[in-house]
Amino acid sequence: MRPSMADIIDEAMAAIALTEGAEVAAIRSKLSRPGCSICENCGELIPAARRKLLPSVTTCVTCQEIVEFRERTGQKL
Repeated sequence: MRPSMADIIDEAMAAIALTEGAEVAAIRSKLSRPGCSICENCGELIPAARRKLLPSVTTCVTCQEIVEFRERTGQKL
């Protein structure tokens, strides 16, 4: 029995979704590793100068100041 056009389209759509899902996961993995250009807390861009000085930085200056303030004052993160 030959597959129907709907079956062929369903299989193609499933393959596309799988590929797109893998691509999205790869991009998210790159963005979440240390030294990324996006702040892990707020999602804003970390300036290149900050990344150059601190290659493994994961937060922007503002978020880092908040983290350090909370650590000093004993507030939960």
